[in-house]
Amino acid sequence: MGEFTTGMLYPRKYEPKVLIALPKSRQPYFHRNINRDWNAFFLRDEWLETAHTLQFILNLSRQCVPLLWFHDAEDNGWGYRLFDAGFEVSSATISYSLDADMAEAEFARLYPHINLHEAITESEDVRQMYDDILDRVARSDQYRREVSKGIKRACPQCFNRIVGPKQVQQLRSLFDLQLLTDFDDETGASLLYDSVDLFKEILGIEEMVWVSYSYLASGGQK
Repeated sequence: MGEFTTGMLYPRKYEPKVLIALPKSRQPYFHRNINRDWNAFFLRDEWLETAHTLQFILNLSRQCVPLLWFHDAEDNGWGYRLFDAGFEVSSATISYSLDADMAEAEFARLYPHINLHEAITESEDVRQMYDDILDRVARSDQYRREVSKGIKRACPQCFNRIVGPKQVQQLRSLFDLQLLTDFDDETGASLLYDSVDLFKEILGIEEMVWVSYSYLASGGQK
């Protein structure tokens, strides 16, 4: 199983306000120092699924505390939601399986009589057919449109309350659709799969790894 990380980051200078507010979340939580610039708290409602949790986050951000909810599921993708001044001002979701999901759907449309998951391990011809479809998908406008949906609210300028102009410009480059969907013909390498590490490096949150409410509640068992 790959890494799973999720939590709410905020600039460390706002620690007093956050520590006062956290009991109002009305749920179990953990609070941790990440590094000299960042703290994080981890709510039992890890995915911000309830209306109460979301309202708590919006209210806290209204107290001039910018909050960055970050998640990284190493096998599937990563994303974030940025809250500031009582609003969700920026968000992005990057999926690592989007091209494969689209390729499988196209394979099923073209070859409905073939069970891909069974045949791909038994037939080199089926493997080649799938690989050809996957290559076409990765180069298609439809794939780029789907990736674009995940970053259309990235809004890098909204980070200007927590990072400087240089980092904001780096975020603009990171969320450039052309760069995200480009890949090396020889190696197959793509910025898409490195984007989470670049995002963490730009913000200075490299230490935000292998940590979540579930992980902390279990005593640190992966």
